[in-house]
Amino acid sequence: MKSLRISVHIPYYISKNYVNKSSLLQKVCKSYLGLSKNVKIFIHTNKKIKSHNKKIKFIYHNLTKIHPFKLTWVCRKLMLKQINLYDVFIYGEDDLVFTKKNLNYWHKHKNVCLNNNFNLGFLRVEKRKQNNLLYSSDQISKIKKYVLLNNKKFAKLENSNSSFWIYTRNELKNFTKTKYWNFNYKWVTVSGILLIREMAAVGWHGEDMNGQFMNRYNATIIPIKKKKLVDGSFIKHISNNYANNPAGLFGSNKIDSLLSKKLDLFEKRNFLFEGIKRLKFYLYYFFRINLKEIYKRQAN
Repeated sequence: MKSLRISVHIPYYISKNYVNKSSLLQKVCKSYLGLSKNVKIFIHTNKKIKSHNKKIKFIYHNLTKIHPFKLTWVCRKLMLKQINLYDVFIYGEDDLVFTKKNLNYWHKHKNVCLNNNFNLGFLRVEKRKQNNLLYSSDQISKIKKYVLLNNKKFAKLENSNSSFWIYTRNELKNFTKTKYWNFNYKWVTVSGILLIREMAAVGWHGEDMNGQFMNRYNATIIPIKKKKLVDGSFIKHISNNYANNPAGLFGSNKIDSLLSKKLDLFEKRNFLFEGIKRLKFYLYYFFRINLKEIYKRQAN
C-alpha cells in the first residue's frame, strides 16, 4: 500500500469565496498525501496558481468558451495520458477528505466486488452542528436491499453517487473505451446544464445524464458488519452544507438509521425495471421539487 502509485484529480472552481474554499482544499490535499509515498495530486482550476509542493500540481483551464461546470471533465485527458504511470486513479471534489482508512477499506473489498460486477461504494457523510451526528449527503431514502457475496452481506445503495470515484489502472482502461468516458451528450435536461457536474462525479457506475444504466456494475454496494455499514466507506464532506441546510431530502438521513430493519435480496435489473427507473428519472429532473421550500411555506 505504501508503494501504490496514486493519481488524484480534483476540479477546483475559484469564485468569490476562494479564501474559504482554499482552507478546505488544504485539508483535502493533506489527507491524500498521507495515502502513499507515491501520491501526486492534480488540481484543475480556472485561475493560475503556483504550488509550493512538488506533489501538488495546479493546472489552469481557460473556461471562457465553455460552461464552468465542464471543469469537472477536463481532467480526463490527462488521466488518459497517465494510464500506464499510476496504479490507482481517483476523482474527488474539493471538499472531500479521503483517508488511509478509506483506502484500506477499498483495497480490502474491491476485488470481491469487481469479480462479481459490483461497484464498491462510498458514502459522503456530514456532521450536523445541532446534535453532532453524522448524516448522509446523498441517500434520500433508507437502504432496503442487500447482496450476498462470499457469504458476506453488502448493502445496495439507492443513490450510487458520492462525488468521488476510485479505479485500478485496468478498470480505468476499460472505462476509457466506453462512450461514458468523454462528455458528448447532445441532450441533458431542459436547462441543458443541470447534471454536467454530477455525471462527471458518478464515473462509471449508476445512471448517465439521460437516466440510462451504464452497463458495467450490477449495483453499488457497501459491506455490512454487525448490522451497520462499514465506516471505512464514510468520506467526510467537510463543507457540511447538506446536513446543516438540507436541500430537499439530501442531508436529512442519519447514517446510523440508513439500514432498514428488514433487508430484501437485491435482484439484477430487467427491462421493466429499467423502464420504470427511467420514467422516474424524467419526472424528477423535469419537475424536481425542493421539499425544504414546501415545508417552509406550510410552516408559515
